[in-house]
Amino acid sequence: MKQCKICGLRENYTNIHFNSEGICNYCEFYEAHKDVLEDKEKLEQIFRQKMEDAKAKAKAAGAKYDCLVGFSGGKDSTYIIYQLKETYGMRVLAFTFDNGFSTEYGRNNIENALEKLNVDHITFSMNDKLLRKQYSACVNIMHNFCSVCFHYMHYYSYLFAGQNKIPLIVNGRTSGQILQCADSTKGIEPFESSYNLKDFEYQMFHGLEERADKAGKMDYLKDTEAEAVSYFAYHDISEEETMQFLEEKIGWTRPQGVSGHADCFAHAMAEHMSIEKRGFPVREGELAVLVRRGKLTKEKAQAILQQDIENFHEVPKDIQDRFFRRISIQPNTSRK
Repeated sequence: MKQCKICGLRENYTNIHFNSEGICNYCEFYEAHKDVLEDKEKLEQIFRQKMEDAKAKAKAAGAKYDCLVGFSGGKDSTYIIYQLKETYGMRVLAFTFDNGFSTEYGRNNIENALEKLNVDHITFSMNDKLLRKQYSACVNIMHNFCSVCFHYMHYYSYLFAGQNKIPLIVNGRTSGQILQCADSTKGIEPFESSYNLKDFEYQMFHGLEERADKAGKMDYLKDTEAEAVSYFAYHDISEEETMQFLEEKIGWTRPQGVSGHADCFAHAMAEHMSIEKRGFPVREGELAVLVRRGKLTKEKAQAILQQDIENFHEVPKDIQDRFFRRISIQPNTSRK
């Protein structure tokens, strides 16, 4: 199978194409914009200005909080809350979406972090019958369910922002997640910011959100405006550095013997479905970004992906049963 000569992405990757030298469109985009994407000092200046602007807007609106941050108990969201409060002096409202996939590990980390960070926190849930219906439909039609979490997490973040006059929503998407399918600056930080839900969802759905809106299938809260900012688009810190920092500062507990998102028990199913549907693990594009940036060798990235394929080629039956019970439209039934 053909692979990009630089990052190693294969020809079955999403919307990939190669130039005459065998280099993919995503590597071409990165190379063309490398000076901006790797200018750490300038990116910090941009981020700091966004924080100051948010403070000013919140003050003018009489808002109690400067920003919202989704909080799962994982390393990224915990680190962001700490930095926003302690480094940037932001008044943070942390919020957690109770989607039925959380783990004891994630819940314990949330409880510990809230004791140490001294920020306000809310946990919200939605109509569970509707949520199950959405999960079931996406699994059956798209062989995917993470998009449901993505949509409702950000739908409610914009809803809360509008209700509370909060001007800024800070998320934990990594530079790898942002750049993995970037071959234009549209919707890509730091080149463009999103100020409403539909524009933000373009970054994941790439046009599907427009068709859903025209068909009246989605409520995009058109009267609600808040800037969505991805912390790690402006800060370059490795996973290991993040975990070490949190361990030292707040006694955060890193996951043991778990590959992927230890705060979500369904992560193994997401990986399995990605491999079945797309032929590659969830983080293939993210690792390719690290290769482009010189943070990882192509050989090491491919070894990690091969390990992911081996880990998630099959999912233990107890996890499968638990997952399908969770998304079943009838709560007490299980998939046979």
